[in-house]
Formats: sequence, structure tokens, C-alpha cells
Amino acid sequence: MLGPLEITHNGRTVAPSAAKDRAFLGELLAHPGRLVTTDHLADALWPDRLPADPANAVQVRASRLRATLRSLTGQGDGGGVLRTRSGGYALDLGQSTTDLACFEEAVRRAEDEPALAGTTLAEGLALWRGAPFSDVPSTPCVRLQVARSEELRLSAVESYADLCLAAGAPPASLVADLAEQAARNPLREPLQHRLMRALHLSGRPAEALTVYDDLRTTLADELGTDPHSDLRRLHREILAEVPAPAGAPATSQGAAEPADAPPTPRHTAEPAESPSEAGPAKVHGRSRRMLVLAAAGLAVTAGMCGAVVTRLSEPPVVVMPDDLRPIPGDDSRLDADVTYPDGTKVREGARFEKVWQLTNSGSVFWHDRYLDRQLPWDGSDVCHSPRRVRIPDTQPGQSVLVRVPVVAPNLRVHCKVFWKMVDDRGIPYLPQLRGIFFDVQVVPDL
Repeated sequence: MLGPLEITHNGRTVAPSAAKDRAFLGELLAHPGRLVTTDHLADALWPDRLPADPANAVQVRASRLRATLRSLTGQGDGGGVLRTRSGGYALDLGQSTTDLACFEEAVRRAEDEPALAGTTLAEGLALWRGAPFSDVPSTPCVRLQVARSEELRLSAVESYADLCLAAGAPPASLVADLAEQAARNPLREPLQHRLMRALHLSGRPAEALTVYDDLRTTLADELGTDPHSDLRRLHREILAEVPAPAGAPATSQGAAEPADAPPTPRHTAEPAESPSEAGPAKVHGRSRRMLVLAAAGLAVTAGMCGAVVTRLSEPPVVVMPDDLRPIPGDDSRLDADVTYPDGTKVREGARFEKVWQLTNSGSVFWHDRYLDRQLPWDGSDVCHSPRRVRIPDTQPGQSVLVRVPVVAPNLRVHCKVFWKMVDDRGIPYLPQLRGIFFDVQVVPDL
């Protein structure tokens, strides 16, 4: 659900191909565990004009979903997931689950167990593959579920950011995630505040100042107000640390407000601005060239037999002004887990080598490329490996083996580690493609 609809069972994934099939499943998923009447489903699937026999038309969609589930599970009843009840249908997930349910559970556990909040929130946020229900035709109930899910995600991103920022310099993927979410939510000031702090702590104060300039322009244009006092204070702190160019006036780095100046009344139609505020920020703020960042999210199958992280999607992306990513004609394909396929058991403290076979399926020669470890990061309860391994140079059409030495932790744990193809600066080559991972079970003895 947290991305395009997918149904997974025992490592196999299918997706409803017809829009009406996705609408039918999406409407049921928007009412988890509850009866959805045939009339409601008919109105949702055919809002403009009902078919001649609405009940039969809905039944056809139910039959198609059952057929999909049968083909996936090999069971005559499709695992018993879709139930016909008096007057309608319901999803009976039973031992199955959805990635959204797993994400909500992660958020709850983070609140209940503060000591584990960082790891728990990272795992929950890793379930996102894009916009929820992204390929489902929009209905009022689906829109409500999307809005609810997105708000929960933003709150989790902000909470996770607070934990990372309190620990010092944030990981690059957090900066990327904050930037992508801030771009999608330009009026959400708490998110912009965390992005500014993350950029500042990452040694990128000029970009933090640019975020503030853009935010101030947006707030003035959209709401006729200034940034919150916390943002203005952070802006002054960053500005005070950035030396002005030789011969430039003190305000040239970002049009800072005087520290003792009263803030513009919030939510007024025409704020009283000083000349120093009105000029540079509004004229030049949007013309500055800055890093464009997209979110880090980890793909998780939705629906059947648990939510299992399978691939990186929307990886951390840093698009430099003079770079072009993705490169036209560049493409990659994962052919096989040569060693240690998903679910392999390894003993505590074991040393092993994970090997993937990749194919250069595009027309661009691979040179000086690497696999870069994404999530999770270092810790006593994760598998340890190099942060980056080299991919052998590969001609278009050729396959290559990529090897990663791994050391299992000395405790029983489910160990999942994600990787993305990057250059020597850590910039992903294929931001539009999912990454790869290894997934092992660490056990006391074999």
C-alpha cells in the first residue's frame, strides 16, 4: 500500500493490472477488516455511471481478485483473504498483514519503547516505496487513508530526525529524506526547520540558508506571513557562522532579520517588511542553484504473509547542478542471489560472503561504480560489512559478480542490509530503480 499496490506470498509478487481491479482492492484496503457493502463498492468503482447490473459488476472484480490470489498462493480459496459476507466483501488478513499496518505498529512501538525508537522508526520508514496507493484510482475513502498515512509518515520523519540530530552529524540519507519531504510540504515549518538543522550539521550552511530564503518567499506569497520565530532564530545562528564574501554587505548571505526586530504578525494579509527582508529573498531566493534531494525509502511488499523489505525504492538522491541522473541509457538488473538467498540462517558471529549477480542491461559502460550500504547503519544488533564495495567495470550486456564480506552479530536477530549503486561521491546512478539487499536470520547454532 505504501507505493504501488503489490501482493506478495513466499517471495512471489503480483500486482493487479486493471485499474478497476486496483480500485476494488484499494477500497477494501481502505477499510481493513471491515465489511464494505456491494453498493459502496459500486459507487466507488463507477462514480460517474453505474453499470446495468452493479452487483454483478462488483462480483466480477471479486472473482478476478480471488483468481489472482489463487495463482499466487496455490490455494483454492486464495488463502481465505477475500471473504464474501452478507451484503458485501471484506479482507480477512489473518496471518497476513500490510506494510501500512507494520508501519503503524513501528510508530506505536517507538512511542512505547523510547530506547529503541531510532531503530524502530528507521525500520518503519523503510517500508515506504512512494506515495501510498499511488496507482489506485482515487476515491473519497482512499483519499482519507492516503492523507492519514502521509501525516503519520511526516510525524515519524520528524521524530526520527530529532533523534538523529540529537546524536550529531546526520546521515546523508536523512538529509535526503528531509529534503524530499520538505519539497512536498513547503508550508510545514517544523519539517523545514529540521532540514535546515540537518544541512547545517552536515557542513552545508549555504544550502540551509537557501532553504530559509525559499521558505520565507513561499510563506509570504501563499500566506502573507513570516517564518516561525524558531526558524528565524536558527537562520540568524547559521548566518552568524557564515563569513560574508569580501567586500559584500553583511546582509548579502541571506537577508537576515535583526535579532531584536519584532516578527511580522503571523497570518496577516500584508506583512510589514523591512527593505532588507523584501528585496534579496524575494528576488533571488528561487533563482539560486542548490542540491536537489529525493527521499530514501525501502520497498516493502504489501498485503500477503507479512510485510517483507525487498528492495530500495526512492533511494537517497543528490542531483548536483552539473550532473544528470539518471544517465540516459543507463540500466541495471539483478539476476540472482548467488550466495545466501533471502531467509538463509547463519550462526552468531559467522563470517560469510554475500554475492549478487548483476547485469548491465543498459547502453552505458559501468566504470568506478560501487555498492553503497544504506540501512540499517552500524550497531551491535546488525550485520557488519564495509560501507562500500566496488563493482567491477562492466560493459553493456555483460554480467558481473559483486561480493560483500559480512560478519553476523553475536546475538539472535533478523538481519537486513540494503545497498544502492553509487559513484565515488555516494551519488546514486539509478535513482529511478530499486536497490538490492541481503536478508539473513542469525541463530545461536545451526
